[in-house]
Amino acid sequence: STSFGSLINKIKLKKPDVIYAVIVGGSNVSFYKQLKAAGITSDKQTLLTISTTEDEVLGIGGENLVGFYSAMKYFQSLQNPNNEAFVKAFKAKYGEKSVIGDVTQAAYLGPWLWKATVEKCGSFDIDKIAAASSGVEFKGAPEGYVRIHDTNHHLWSKLRIGQWQLDGQAKVLYESDLIEPNPFPKGYQ
Repeated sequence: STSFGSLINKIKLKKPDVIYAVIVGGSNVSFYKQLKAAGITSDKQTLLTISTTEDEVLGIGGENLVGFYSAMKYFQSLQNPNNEAFVKAFKAKYGEKSVIGDVTQAAYLGPWLWKATVEKCGSFDIDKIAAASSGVEFKGAPEGYVRIHDTNHHLWSKLRIGQWQLDGQAKVLYESDLIEPNPFPKGYQ
């Protein structure tokens, strides 16, 4: 959708303590621009999203969501040696104005985890790789240390809360410890 007038009017009328936005993809551009045009900014309203990364902010413009928050496991602005080298190499290859979001970093991370698992089991056999993935660690990820869970084969990683800045980057305000993945919580189905 690209028309959020009705939703924004409801927000203005209800004045919620927090807006939890789960709009995805290109619709984010329209949503944030229309929010700002309606006078809903971070000095008047708290907004948290789990679906807006640097990739979307490139189209939205930092000025349209400055002060709002995103919850992700990765932000381009993370300050660690792995990420600094990753960002430098990425920008050298794809241009200084290119950005790296959570999804891009995950796409980079996946093959490294696969490589480590193949090396651990010494095979390209899918069943052997699946069995060997338990506990595989990767210390070179741009997001930092990650590990594959022993039984559910999902990734232990950290949660970070970033506050969007005028330049389209997030200032990381909070970082958790590694969080155990729980892809199938009781009662979910």
